[in-house]
Amino acid sequence: MTSMMTRPPEVDIEYPEGPKVPEGDMHLRRSVDLLLALRHWYAGRGDTEDAWVCCDINVYYKQGDPRVVVAPDIAVAFGVDVAAVENKSVYKVWEAGTAPCFALEIASPKTLRTDLYVKPDKYAELGVDEYWRLDPTGGELLDPPLQGERRRAGRWTPIDVAPDGDGLRGRSDALGLDLCWRPPKLRLWDLSAGAWLPDPDDLAEQSALAAEESAARQAAEAELAEESAARQAAEAELAQESAARQAAEAELAELRDRLGRTS
Repeated sequence: MTSMMTRPPEVDIEYPEGPKVPEGDMHLRRSVDLLLALRHWYAGRGDTEDAWVCCDINVYYKQGDPRVVVAPDIAVAFGVDVAAVENKSVYKVWEAGTAPCFALEIASPKTLRTDLYVKPDKYAELGVDEYWRLDPTGGELLDPPLQGERRRAGRWTPIDVAPDGDGLRGRSDALGLDLCWRPPKLRLWDLSAGAWLPDPDDLAEQSALAAEESAARQAAEAELAEESAARQAAEAELAQESAARQAAEAELAELRDRLGRTS
């Protein structure tokens, strides 16, 4: 008799979290820049319910087999119930309902060969449409430091990345954004708005400017309130003086009337 192998219940399968140690400060900064810029952009567009941006978490894409996994530095998936996946330590494609369409790896000496020769096959198997690589050193690891590939008919084809000022620019059809290498940062250009996506430095500057404007507005309001209080005090003093003068005039009139009656 031939025994049939059965898949263990999902509850008995462990899907471990990804590594927690970043590849250094430069790698961490670029990852955080992109993560916050993209999440802020989608939040502003009202896409928070179906656009999910993840950073450095294990993405599992074969139910029942935790060996089939990839951990993108940055990935974007659309059509996702964000409330169902946020705050989870791993991303399971079969639970989220869709695979990421965009993935980006930030190169480091430790991960370079994997980024070049292993991740392309994994992302193709996962169903990613675009795979980008960034060398945060500006060319010590990759030449050019920004590279992109788009999947066409099951094969990766290079995305045109052209010189642009002091950096490089390539277009992501998956995101509708231009990826622009502006040393030492990778900036994102909103094609529809014709503007940069704010990164953490921009957001901090905007926050500081808003705080300054709020403080200036509060100071102006306080000054107006002080002027109003002074004006009200002056008006009250004038009213008191007027009342005192009227009382004195009435008293004088009464005195004159008495003198007139006695003369």
